Amino acid sequence: MSHRLSDMVTVSGTRLKRVSLVDQVRDYIVLEIAQGRLTPGTPVRELDIAQQLGTSQTPVREALRELTALGLLESQIHAGTRVRNIVEKDLVDGVPVRAALEGIAGRLASQQLAGDIKEIRTNFNAMLEVAATGDRLEYAGASTRFHRSIVLAAHNESLLRAWNSLGIEVMTILAMASSDLLLSDAAESHREIVDAVESADPERAERALISHVSRYLPATAHE
Repeated sequence: MSHRLSDMVTVSGTRLKRVSLVDQVRDYIVLEIAQGRLTPGTPVRELDIAQQLGTSQTPVREALRELTALGLLESQIHAGTRVRNIVEKDLVDGVPVRAALEGIAGRLASQQLAGDIKEIRTNFNAMLEVAATGDRLEYAGASTRFHRSIVLAAHNESLLRAWNSLGIEVMTILAMASSDLLLSDAAESHREIVDAVESADPERAERALISHVSRYLPATAHE
């Protein structure tokens, strides 16, 4: 059955609110994978997706490139693009790396907040609002924007590049799309981070970020 993007926006309400058509296509593919409709090893054909969504192949091509770069898909010459077999170990292995990076980000951010705390609080409040709607896909994006705002507040380009390389948004979307964790609880768990960073206590901020990320488990999506 065809799933035109215009129909999906109308029917799904807040599901596909992003302006970029590429992002909408990407979210659709991620949700198909997270909910088991695209299983590991399944071919993901550009033309098929474009026809299903009623769009041109260009945004699909860009979405596939992005998901391949993030490690959700894999592309091989003569074999095409397929869903990568992401096992739990892949997700678990990234937890201590992310915890370390965000711990550093919290420490640095707390020392040089300036006007950044407003952006951090804005993203936290947005998480709370999205959590109230029950939209898990939208919440995953809100959560990622919150964490990114802290990394940005560290004002360290090397740290930001390392953090971005982990593909956090896609992994968060996968986790939230397949989890039954209450979104209100997930959002509220970030309040401690905001308070710690705002306290201008580097040690406290670092501990809060490391503790939060270290509690993350793929199966229960503590994110």
